[in-house]
Amino acid sequence: MTNLVKIIIDGETALISKVMKYADETGYSKVTPADLSVWKISIQGLSGGLVSALESSSEIPELSLDLDVTNDRITAFGIEQARRHRSRGVTLEMFLGLMKYFRQSYHDLLHSSSLLPEFQRWAHTYVERYFDRIELGFISEWERSANELNSHHEKLLIARNADLTRINAKLQQEVVERKRAEQQIKKLNIDLESRVTTRTLQLQRINDQNNYKLKELLLLNRFSSLDLSRTRLNRLTHIILMELTSNAPLFFDRAMLFLMNEKTQVLQGMLAIIRKDTSDIPSSENESRKNWGLSDEDIAHETESGLSREIRTCRVELKKGRGIFSRVVSEKKVISLKTPAGLNQDIPEFFHRLNIGSMAAMPLIGKNGIFGVVVVDNPLSQRDISRSDLKFLQLFSNHAGIAIENIMLYSTLEETICQLHEAQEQLVHGERLATIGEMAASIAHELKGPMIAIGGFARRLARKIPPHTPEAGYVATIIEEEKRLEDMLTEVLSFSKKTTICYERCSIAEVVESALSILLHAFIRNHVTLQKSFPKKIIMLYGDCQQLKQVFINLFQNAIDVMPDGGVLKVTITSSKLDHSGAVAVRISDTGGGIPQALRNSIFNPFVTTKKSGTGLGLPIANRIVTNHSGKIKVRNHSDGGAEFTVTLPCHE
Repeated sequence: MTNLVKIIIDGETALISKVMKYADETGYSKVTPADLSVWKISIQGLSGGLVSALESSSEIPELSLDLDVTNDRITAFGIEQARRHRSRGVTLEMFLGLMKYFRQSYHDLLHSSSLLPEFQRWAHTYVERYFDRIELGFISEWERSANELNSHHEKLLIARNADLTRINAKLQQEVVERKRAEQQIKKLNIDLESRVTTRTLQLQRINDQNNYKLKELLLLNRFSSLDLSRTRLNRLTHIILMELTSNAPLFFDRAMLFLMNEKTQVLQGMLAIIRKDTSDIPSSENESRKNWGLSDEDIAHETESGLSREIRTCRVELKKGRGIFSRVVSEKKVISLKTPAGLNQDIPEFFHRLNIGSMAAMPLIGKNGIFGVVVVDNPLSQRDISRSDLKFLQLFSNHAGIAIENIMLYSTLEETICQLHEAQEQLVHGERLATIGEMAASIAHELKGPMIAIGGFARRLARKIPPHTPEAGYVATIIEEEKRLEDMLTEVLSFSKKTTICYERCSIAEVVESALSILLHAFIRNHVTLQKSFPKKIIMLYGDCQQLKQVFINLFQNAIDVMPDGGVLKVTITSSKLDHSGAVAVRISDTGGGIPQALRNSIFNPFVTTKKSGTGLGLPIANRIVTNHSGKIKVRNHSDGGAEFTVTLPCHE
């Protein structure tokens, strides 16, 4: 016995390592702190209990189902372990598995001891019975706790069932009372629904009437707020059709415009718009439509739609007293037509082609009579045209006619103002020309003789003075300055006199090349790089080739003058459009300083120049020649410096 106690006490450290190994293999270590002291305490408890049992009696403990919790230390130890392990969440299976490896660890310790075989067998049996008593205590405490918990649960269930029984009785009583109340409420609801239905129908009729009035007022108010001074007639017609087919407020599904030809008494289809479902259109676009934010792209899209192309193939000849359109034009009022296909009267062919059913025709009345007719119908909703619709259309027709008349007045006023401006500019230009003509005649008369004498004598001196002498340089300066004065006088006389255009067929590329060849020495002298981009196809036009060459000489010379230290001159010839007709555009772009902002609008006026020694007549002469050829000349500055002149001339193939 003494030897066994010594083996257990001395083998405490070995037992700890063995048990930790077994616990890790079984997964018990997952619910136990990874602390060596915890295992040390457990081994000390088991070993202490085993040593105490040996010291009290060397007899092998007996197994019995009657557990003595008070006097039996081994059983009490097992009960204590059961309580501690349950609080940590250890199950019965895990504890028994752990005890198995505790038991095995102690047996391993005995196997490795030097005990005699007879004593070793006794020690193994004693350890085996010791652990059996611990497990019996553990199991008995586990079962006791389980029974106690089950008993507590049964008491709770019984109490809960009693409460539920009482609650159920109350609920049944409430259900009976509620059914009685529901019967009463149902009777009241039937009466109330009948009264609500009647009242709702009354309110719905009133609401529909108010909504329709609101739509009319909304549209008329928006027409009143339309800035007619910034609206053109084609845009107004788009606005009229768009508003008649708008979703909010909802009017008609489709609107078609026919313009009146007074001479031929024919209505020609021009434009048609059909209502679109705007539920999938972004709110920003809906707001734009609501505010009539029609862009040129929107107008072009509607004009080129399939429905508009179809309506442009429709023509209606007005026959006196026959057909709905004749009545609309003659009576100048809105007229409706229901199921025209079934009526015995003249119906235009396109009614069948466009599936026009119930419809109404609204006249557009301007200052000089009927401007056109708008046809509205509902091919999508199949809704008939009501009396309220006709009243609205008649009111809308009057306002649309007033708007059209006002726009025509604005257009007439703008044309008159433009004509006045043009007349004023022509008068100012005429006065300038008269002043220039008088000045040119005076200069020619006063300077002609002296200039001829100076030039002639200077050239004679140049032939007699030896070259490379100071005197030769002086004479060369006199000749150069005299030539410059002659050129200035020539420019003034050229601008002041009325030129005659000698039309002939010429190639624009050849005209530009000829002008470039004349100034080739100037390009080389100023170190200007020339870049040309001419089309392979020959572009021909009718004009005075010599005058056109003078245009490009003036433009090239100006470009060279603004690049005294070198630069790049780009000359590009491309096909273009001028007033919807074929044209050719010549772009001349330099890398100079550009046109000053203050002179952008006056560079084509006489005597306006940015050069110190210029006359300010080169660009006016070029502009006059281009204008006489029914062309246009424009100028713009590049963002990175330099200016670009574009000469656009009509061409004929």
